Amino acid sequence: MITANVIHRVFRIKIDQTEGTAFTIEKDAREYLVTAKHVAKTIAVGREIELYQHTGWIPLQSELVGHSSSDSDISVLAVDRALTPARLPMTATSKGLVYGQDVYFLGFPYGFLGRHVFGPNGHPLPFVKKATVSLFDGTTYLLDGHNNPGFSGGPVVWTQPGTSEFRVAAVISAYRSVDEPIYAGGGATALTYRYNTGIIVCHGVETALDLIATNPIGYRADAS
Repeated sequence: MITANVIHRVFRIKIDQTEGTAFTIEKDAREYLVTAKHVAKTIAVGREIELYQHTGWIPLQSELVGHSSSDSDISVLAVDRALTPARLPMTATSKGLVYGQDVYFLGFPYGFLGRHVFGPNGHPLPFVKKATVSLFDGTTYLLDGHNNPGFSGGPVVWTQPGTSEFRVAAVISAYRSVDEPIYAGGGATALTYRYNTGIIVCHGVETALDLIATNPIGYRADAS
């Protein structure tokens, strides 16, 4: 069900020692790489990042477009080459997203990798999970689903009712957790564990578009 224009823009990345997921979007014929700010927090102007291919990590020269200055957990980068074929466009917008509808999110939980790859450079196929739009809270969206470490920075994609065209609405940030007691012998101990509530936190892609508008330095589709 997930179409090629989604698959061909989701990548496993590493910045310093922090791993996560990133995805490409286009604006005004320029391509940008979007991820979570907590994944890209150490990056500065003119820094290398690493992108995973089937042969391992490869360096990629990048420029910082911007980190969100708001509570949105979003950063945007520009890299020195096209990552997604121009024939596979995807609209970046959350306009029209419906309360209670199903969405999908993609990424690389715990660094797990399958044997399937895509594209001429053999990028690993991302995991895909399903969720429900549970609540709108300004530019923050809360989803009902099961997020895992490694999905941070991945895209939340959706289709308008009655269509099959995927759009990207938001960027995965985190999941809400609570501390629950550990029981032994029928009673609670002083120990706790961190429980994944199934509430996923993501931020609207419009924040990324705003960052791009203030610093439009993405790789030009006609540069090659």
